[in-house]
Amino acid sequence: MKFPTVPGRDTHDARVRVPDDLEGEQTLLVVTFHRQQRSLVRSWRGFAEELCDRFDHFAYYELVVGGKSGMVPPAVSGGMSPTDAAQRRHDHTIRISVDKSAFRRRLGMVGESTIYALLVEDDYVVRREAGVLTPSVGEGLESLLESYRDAKRRSPNGAESTGESSG
Repeated sequence: MKFPTVPGRDTHDARVRVPDDLEGEQTLLVVTFHRQQRSLVRSWRGFAEELCDRFDHFAYYELVVGGKSGMVPPAVSGGMSPTDAAQRRHDHTIRISVDKSAFRRRLGMVGESTIYALLVEDDYVVRREAGVLTPSVGEGLESLLESYRDAKRRSPNGAESTGESSG
């Protein structure tokens, strides 16, 4: 399924278009709907940062979804002490204001009671998981990233490289 293009703001209040402006050929988006879910993101954050170190083509963002009213939980919109904000906001956080029901339907999300992790490649969701990171989900994600990297090494222009040179 294609990830919908939506406007957002990063932690420096700069405008971004998700997924168009995101880094990474494969990008993990961890999606939250409520401030209370921020603690669930921690299970993904350390793992995603390790993957960023291992895979040059990979990027990671935390996507905080607010309603069309523009209301975003205070944990990501400011309005708290700098210490609180630093603990709750992450440099890879992007906040978006959308019709939450339509956004969830478009991405096959059942509800807002849990977080979702989406692996996006060429604007398409190639893997979707609900909830906290589990060992089997982590292994599956690593396998997808390794396969992508290895295929890219073998055929940077789309054709299998033979290693022979002409000339």
